[in-house]
Amino acid sequence: REKMMRANKALEAKDYKLAQDLAAQASADAQLAQSKANSTKATAAADELQQSIRVLREELNRNSTTTQ
Repeated sequence: REKMMRANKALEAKDYKLAQDLAAQASADAQLAQSKANSTKATAAADELQQSIRVLREELNRNSTTTQ
């Protein structure tokens, strides 16, 4: 956000080169943040799935022990 604000100020000051550079940096920062957010969500989903599998295995082990 800071880079985008600086880009806007540079644009107001008619420093178009600086504004363009800062806008490009802000865009790259936003893409990186989105990638990190997606990675975190994917990791959380995988952890949740692993937990569900563990519970299912425990139930299967419990049931196979009681039926023998």
